[in-house]
Amino acid sequence: MFTFSHPSATAVRAAALAVVLTLSACGGGHHHGNPGVPGPVHPGGNGPTYDVIPIGLPGIVYGEITRHGIANGGIVAGTSRGTDGVAHAFLYNGSTSVSLGTLGGAYSDAQAVNPCGHVTGWSAIAGGAPHAFFYDGTMHDLGTLGGTASEGYVISNCGKITGWASTANGQSHAFWYDGKALRDLGSFGGDSYGLGINTVGQVVGYAYGPGNAWFHAFLYDTRTGGPLQDLGSPKGNSVAVDINDAGQVAGWFRNGAGPVGAFVYEAGTMRDIGTLGGSIAEAVAINRAGLVAGNSALADGSGRGFVYDGTTMTSIGALPGGNFSNADAINADGLVVGSAVTATAEHAIAWTKKDGIVDLNDRVIGAPPGLVLVRALAVADDGYIAVRTNKGLALLRPRK
Repeated sequence: MFTFSHPSATAVRAAALAVVLTLSACGGGHHHGNPGVPGPVHPGGNGPTYDVIPIGLPGIVYGEITRHGIANGGIVAGTSRGTDGVAHAFLYNGSTSVSLGTLGGAYSDAQAVNPCGHVTGWSAIAGGAPHAFFYDGTMHDLGTLGGTASEGYVISNCGKITGWASTANGQSHAFWYDGKALRDLGSFGGDSYGLGINTVGQVVGYAYGPGNAWFHAFLYDTRTGGPLQDLGSPKGNSVAVDINDAGQVAGWFRNGAGPVGAFVYEAGTMRDIGTLGGSIAEAVAINRAGLVAGNSALADGSGRGFVYDGTTMTSIGALPGGNFSNADAINADGLVVGSAVTATAEHAIAWTKKDGIVDLNDRVIGAPPGLVLVRALAVADDGYIAVRTNKGLALLRPRK
C-alpha cells in the first residue's frame, strides 16, 4: 500500500508538498532501525567513484536538503538542526559551510541555491512569522503580499524566485520575485503555491478554487503576465511540480483520496504517463531533455522509482535483498538519485540508463569507518550528489 502527502492551504503542508511527495510501501518501505554496512574501501560495481565531504553546521543532529538545494561546483544549501531541533539555514560554498543567519527570529530554512551561491528559503522575523528571503552574502527579507508570512521555494540561475506569500485578506498566493519586488500570481479563487520555475520566466505550481474546494496545476508566464493558466487534470485534482526551459511540465493528479497518477504537460496537452503496473504513480522532476523521474507502484504492491522518456516508463529497479526504490531527483544527463532498501536498511542509490541502479555506498573511496549513505537527496548537472548519512549530511564529489 502506498500513501501520498496531500496538499493543503497551510504553509506547513505546502512546504511538505514542495520538498517531496513521499511514496512508501508496506512490507517493502523505508527502514531506519539498522544502519547497514558501510561500502568497501575499493568500490566495485559500475559508474563513477566519489569522495565524501561532510557538510552542514557544527553540532548538526539532523539535516535537510531539497532537490533544488544543489548547484554545479559542489554548492549546496540546506538546513541543519541541532539537539534543540531549531532549523538553521546553511550554504556550503565548495569549501566550507557557513550559516546564513536569520531575519531577526530564531530559525531559518534554506530551500534552493543557484550556481552563483544565491539562496532562497524562509526565516523567522523578530515577531516569529516566516518570511521568504534572498541570500547573496546577506539575507534579504522579501516581505509578503500584504499579509504576515511568506516562503521562498525555488530560485533560477538568473536569481528569480517563486514560492508563496500571504495576502491582506488571509489567502496564500504564489509569487514571482524578479529581483526587486514580489508579484502576486493570483489563484483560481482560493490559495495558490509556486513550486517550479525555469530560466525563461515560467512558473508552475497548484492553485485552489473558491473555498479551497479543489486544486489544479497552473502555468504562469511572467513574460506575458497573468492570469494563471489552468492546466486541468485527467482526474480530479492536480499539482505541477517542475518545468524545464522547453516549457514541459511534470506533476501528479488524484481523484479525492483515490489513486494518484503522474502527468506530463506540453504543447497545450496534459498526458497521463501511466504506471509500472500498479494503481498509482507520481512525477517528482523533469530535466532539460524532457526525462521525468518519479515513483510508481508495481502490480504486486511494491514500489520503484522510474524514468519516463516521453513514450516509455522504465523502472530503476531495486537493490539485492530489497523490494523498494525511490527516485528523488534527476540531472540534465539523466542521472537519477534517491534510495532503495536492502534486506535490512535504506541505502542511497544512483541510476543511469547505462549502469542501472547502483548502491552509492559501493562507490565511495576512503569513507570514514561506519559511515552509511542512507539517501541521496539532490544531484547537480555536473554529477555532485548531496546525501543524508547515518552521521549527518554529506556531499559526494565525483572523481575524475
